[in-house]
Order: sequence, then structure tokens, then C-alpha cells
Amino acid sequence: MRAYLAVSAVLGVGACVSLVSPGAGGGNVPVVRGLYKNGRNQIVRIALATAAPDTAGVARGKESVVIRAEGNSPYVLWNGKRYRGDLVITPSDSGLLVVNRLSMDDYLRGVVPLEIGNRTAAEFAAVQAQAVAARTYAYKHLNDIRGFDMYSTVQDQVYGGVDAEKPQSDTAIITTADVVVLYAGQPITTPYHSTCGGSTAAVSEVWYDQPDQPYLRPVSDRIPGTDHYYCDPSPRFSWTQNFDGAGLRAVMEKYLAAYTKAPKAGVGRITDVREQGRTPSGRMAALLVQTDSGAYTLRGNDIRFVLRDPKGAILNSTYFSFTRETSGGEVSALTVNGRGYGHGIGMCQWGAIGRARAGQNYRTILETYYPGTTVGRIAG
Repeated sequence: MRAYLAVSAVLGVGACVSLVSPGAGGGNVPVVRGLYKNGRNQIVRIALATAAPDTAGVARGKESVVIRAEGNSPYVLWNGKRYRGDLVITPSDSGLLVVNRLSMDDYLRGVVPLEIGNRTAAEFAAVQAQAVAARTYAYKHLNDIRGFDMYSTVQDQVYGGVDAEKPQSDTAIITTADVVVLYAGQPITTPYHSTCGGSTAAVSEVWYDQPDQPYLRPVSDRIPGTDHYYCDPSPRFSWTQNFDGAGLRAVMEKYLAAYTKAPKAGVGRITDVREQGRTPSGRMAALLVQTDSGAYTLRGNDIRFVLRDPKGAILNSTYFSFTRETSGGEVSALTVNGRGYGHGIGMCQWGAIGRARAGQNYRTILETYYPGTTVGRIAG
């Protein structure tokens, strides 16, 4: 009964916003025709593994094997997890490529709850916004060149199959059926992240080797008339990470060479760390690391992959400042004070939650975080 009441509540919220196609008497909403099929009929291919061992000889001597559900079961199993659709297993030199082939709608059911979590009824518009962002990302990343469209990990979108599905996110997918974010009439790439920390970022501020996009530019998350932000409730809105001298040297020895021309071993003492400018949204543009072996510049998101914690987790964001202490010509302590979690580009998920709490609908949320876009629908 409790689950039924929860779904009923969010259905009521979802009914507050609707999209009506042109000519239906409800407004001029863009419709994409011809290029894509609707969510029930559009097939997506998700790589569950790209180099799995063929211990059972499943695909030995064959180009590919298709595994479908049998009997009364609507699912197939892989690695102990249930998936809708079927599995296509293809041998390669590095092992087995295992691809889950299923409809767009069923794919989203395994993505949305893992990306936005369980939310209250008052936050349902954020779940709807997540459903639309995830759907748009998936349509944009349909790929005819390789054997799959997307990975099932953070490399694209986290996908957990049937075991990840939740009633609330299912409702969000249904109440936004076939809705996508459009620019110039076509689905866009819709990056999203946990917490912007006060402002989202343009592409080149973080992924400095990629071009900017007109719909991915800094957006303030400040609540009008206040000193607070919509993403304030995030547990990682503000944070601190500390490095002692030995810890800083250890991460530099381990990771610096992968992102600079530093030697793979023997970086030496860390003698200085200096800021090298700020981006328009206030993030760290670059960090100069001076060592016994030379001076090395880390840019944009690379900073996060070098300044890792002792367990190997990357730095929360590039939205930070720092203080350092030196002793005997070496940096003996580095204190990083930051805000936000993730790359900071596109939709801020905690900001979307805050905006939903404030009464904004999913369409307003999406058109805020992807400025210059419109919300439309796939028809086909």
C-alpha cells in the first residue's frame, strides 16, 4: 500500500506538465520525425562487458551468439543480474563483447534510478528532468560504427538492468514519454553531474580539449534574492581535502605522468603548487606543480585525476581554492577547499532537486541548465 501511495503521489505531480504536439490544440512543441523511433520501438545496445572471459565457450568459433529469454521469464541473466531484451555475445581478440539489446524505454528504467536516486514526491520534477536528460543523451549517442551504442558505466550512463528499476523512476519515464531536449531541432548531448557548487561550467572550462557548445555554458544556481543556492542541500556542496607532504608526493609520483610530460618515476620533491588562472564560472583553470624534475601544468579536469585521495578517488571538482605550507623547500601540506561534485557541465542534479522543491517543473529545469534549448518529442 505504501508503494502504491508513493506512485500515486508522483503521478499527480507529473500531470501538472504536459507536452502537446503541433496541431493538437495545446501549443507549438517541436517534434523530431524520421531520424529516430519512439521509446517503445527504438533499440539501444548497451555494452555490459567488452573483454569478458569465454570460460564456457559460449561464442567459440562463431561470429556472435544471441541469448533470449525462454519460457515465462521476461529476462535474460548476465553475471547474476537480470536484463530486459536480449544479449548479443561477440568474440574478439581481447575476450567477449557482451551487449544488452533492448528498447529505449526499458533501458531508461535501468538508468534513471541509479543516476538520481529515490526522491520525495515534492522532488518528482527532478526525476522527470533526469529521465529526459538520460533519454536525450541516449538518442544522441546511438552509434552505427561500433558494435554497441553506450557503455553501462559512468563512461556513458550507469545502467543496472531490471534490478535497478523503481516505481518512481518508471513513472517519470512514462509521464515524459519520448520527450527530449532539442537545439536547432535535434537532440543534444546532455551531460549532467551531482552538484555544481553555485554555477555550472562551459565545456572548455573543464574538458579543455573539447569545443564549447551554445547550450552548455555557465548557469548560476543562486536562488534569486538570497545568498543560497538550489544545490545547497547536497552533502558535497562544500568540502575540504587535505594532503600532507608524503601524501602529495605519492599522488604526484603515481598520477602526474599520465597527464603531463613528467617522468613516470622519480618526480622528486614537490617544491611548489601554484594557481594558473580561473575560468569564467570560477573554477581552477590550471595548476602549476613544481618538482625537482621540472614544472608541470595540469589543466581543467586533469587536476581531479591527479589530486586523488589515498583510496584513489578523484578530487570532487575543479571548483576550489587551496593553501599550502612549505618546510625545507618542499610542500609539507596542501589544503583544498572546494564546492560541488562532478565535472559541473550541464544539469546540476542537486540543483534540479532544489528547483523541484521550489515548484519548478521539469521543462523549466531542463531549459535552465541547457540554455537556448527547447523541450520537444520524438515521433516515429
